[in-house]
Amino acid sequence: MKFSIALFATALIAGVTADYASVKVDVKNIQVDVATLHQALKAFDGVSSKAAIAIDNAAKALNADLQTANKDAKALSSLSTAQAQSLLTILNSTYANVSLTSKQLIALEPKFKAAGVSAAAKVDIGTIANSTKAFGATLVSKVPAASKAAASSLAAKFNKAFSAAVVVYV
Repeated sequence: MKFSIALFATALIAGVTADYASVKVDVKNIQVDVATLHQALKAFDGVSSKAAIAIDNAAKALNADLQTANKDAKALSSLSTAQAQSLLTILNSTYANVSLTSKQLIALEPKFKAAGVSAAAKVDIGTIANSTKAFGATLVSKVPAASKAAASSLAAKFNKAFSAAVVVYV
């Protein structure tokens, strides 16, 4: 009987760890996706359809990974303080590229319009903003009380950055 309880407890802990591990991988993927989108935006000259497609693909990859992160984070019962800190550290380092990406999206709006891709950009930005907001809310709901203020503040920064780009494409 004791063996069964120990085995069950070990399996339960392994399941929680695997869920956290998935979220951590998702957050690292988001970090890479934001950097990829940032680089694709930097490469856009206003006329290259290849560059516009690269931006659209990068935006779609970011959105897909945000949605996966949200789904995986929802599956967690909660995060430990150490787990929350680890995710917040990655996301804090990601924010610089989020801010730059938002500024690039705003600056490129006239070029997107001239190239005939502003409608696609509007959809991508809106979708990313919504997915960012959903993932941020989920993450804040899973962190321990000691990390709530930091997580809420970071989520607000991400939301503000993408919201600034959304309003330009209205």
